[in-house]
Amino acid sequence: MQFDVTKSGFRNDINGLRAWAVVSVVLFHFLVPGFSGGFTGVDIFFVISGYLMTDIIVSGLSANKFSFRLFYLARAKRIMPALYVMLLLLLAAGWFFLPTPDYQELASQTSYAVAFVSNIDFAGAAGYFDSDAHEKWLLHTWSLAVEWQFYLLFPVLLWAAYRLFQRNLTALFLVLFSVFFISLIYSIYISPRDANAAFYLLPARAWEMAAGGLVFFLTRWQGRPRFTATAKNAAYGLGWLLMVLPFVFFHAELVWPGAWALIPVVGTMLVLAVAQQQNMLIAHPIAQWLGSRSYSIYLWHWPFAVLLFFAGMQTSVLAVTAAIAVSLLFGDLSYRLIENPVRNWFYGQRKRQLTAIFIAAIIMVMVPAKWVRAGDLPKRLPAEVEQLTAAAFNVNPQRDTCTQSSALGMAAECTYGGPELGLIVLGDSHAASMMLSAKAALPSKDLHVLDWSLTGCPTIEDIQSAQSSRFRCEDFIDYALAQSTNLPAHIPLLMVNRFAQYVISRDPEEVDGADERPEFYVNAPHRHRDAAFFSEFTTAIVDTACEFAEHRPVYMLKPIPEMFVSVPQQMARTRLFQGEAERVNVPLQHYYARQQVILAALEQAATECGVRLLDPVPIFCDDAVCWGDKDGTPLYFDDDHLNEYGASFLQPLFAEIFATYHNSNESNEE
Repeated sequence: MQFDVTKSGFRNDINGLRAWAVVSVVLFHFLVPGFSGGFTGVDIFFVISGYLMTDIIVSGLSANKFSFRLFYLARAKRIMPALYVMLLLLLAAGWFFLPTPDYQELASQTSYAVAFVSNIDFAGAAGYFDSDAHEKWLLHTWSLAVEWQFYLLFPVLLWAAYRLFQRNLTALFLVLFSVFFISLIYSIYISPRDANAAFYLLPARAWEMAAGGLVFFLTRWQGRPRFTATAKNAAYGLGWLLMVLPFVFFHAELVWPGAWALIPVVGTMLVLAVAQQQNMLIAHPIAQWLGSRSYSIYLWHWPFAVLLFFAGMQTSVLAVTAAIAVSLLFGDLSYRLIENPVRNWFYGQRKRQLTAIFIAAIIMVMVPAKWVRAGDLPKRLPAEVEQLTAAAFNVNPQRDTCTQSSALGMAAECTYGGPELGLIVLGDSHAASMMLSAKAALPSKDLHVLDWSLTGCPTIEDIQSAQSSRFRCEDFIDYALAQSTNLPAHIPLLMVNRFAQYVISRDPEEVDGADERPEFYVNAPHRHRDAAFFSEFTTAIVDTACEFAEHRPVYMLKPIPEMFVSVPQQMARTRLFQGEAERVNVPLQHYYARQQVILAALEQAATECGVRLLDPVPIFCDDAVCWGDKDGTPLYFDDDHLNEYGASFLQPLFAEIFATYHNSNESNEE
């Protein structure tokens, strides 16, 4: 195969394609009706990027002029200045307008965005389409991170293949096709199994950029078939249909990217391949204007979309229209005042000087982000907002020391109180949030609470994760069972767990998790949450509790009500942006629906082996709802963990443990 790999110049059609891509993404993010699939605009960007990078690298290699340093500096000049200015301006604005938890989260996201690893950070959190996505000011930087990682690796791969195969362009094409094929198969495989990894991470996205590279090679192949004008027009029209129809008909419930992403990707490939420069869909001055500013518009539109959600105005037609207009304005200003001047100023500068400038820019953004993220910030906002915000930090001061991750497979075994053991508290992070409340309930200052809590580790023997080899709860539960036999048998054990997170869903709005593939299992992985799955977990919960009950009195706290949003953050945001703090609650009916399987398992443990149950519902719920605050003060430090104020209301409930134990001892003595 012979290829003409002379570097192409500026292409108006690619600039126009960028316009369609950015408009679709913007309208999707602002929830404009008719653009439920606008997220596919990012896939168009990826194909375009792959085409352009292949053009630059292969033409440079062929002419023996390719330089890694120049390539990386060129990408940095294109991406970093506008991004870093946006990050600094958001950090500055956040000082005046963001409650501390949100401000520190912005700073954390900024640190990841600066290093172009935000996609990795977001892959470990909630999904792109989840309800809390609009709380993440820099969520959109995930795609920049994917592209930058591609920029780092792609030239190395092509350069190595070019050298290895002795400048053979056919071999280079086959290497690129292999990347396309392997990544596509992996994407199809992983998308239904790990949605976040598929959506955010490069291995499941590389095929889309490789697809652009394939277009470059196929359109430069000198032996390619010569199509008639009619055939080209038909291919061009088909390409546009495959690109545009997903904007309207695709939706967030699709398994993405996977095989579905082939539709907009193939459509973009066809449009790029035919390359009609004068078609009005892309040659129109508006399309060219938007295409030139597409990067800056993309950068600025998402913060304004998040701002609408914070202000509760995301459904206001007037507010959405204004936010889109402001996004275009900021995109234009960023393009004219940052992108173009910086690009022109950098032209002709020494490479060493440019490298130093970029390093200094990284430090300039990273330092304030790190300070905001880690420091004790002064009070910046109205007193009521600061008071609501403080609830998010009202936690056990020993939490960082005493609360370990499930990946460690072992608790820190801290103690709270006097020299003698009075109570063992066992469970996940919900148990960790109640240690000081349990200590306050001890009948004597000579007694202490033994902390057997492990974050992300429910008290279920043999529980395993199908998604993480680092999940080691099984080791800790085995340890706790063994240790329990060595401790005095009269010491009671209190079990506190967020069982629904592992059995039902991490999403507190889910009542059955029917649409999710279960992550956790006991005997073998399950494809669905069916009767066999729930029976397996019910048996495991009961058997584990009963095994502990063989050696000592066991008490189990029924589930703490889970809110749908972070209580202090929601109350602080609404007070700041809407003038009045919105009370957070969850319907009591929803609580019982979500906890149905869990509550039945706890009742079964009580029946089979005498486990005593403690019920928090009368404390936090009325006849209709469970509240996230008490008299205007948040009870939680997030959406499901009680803060110290909230946990303090459980002290009388925990005191029943010792009253029951005391009465039991008196009966035995008689």
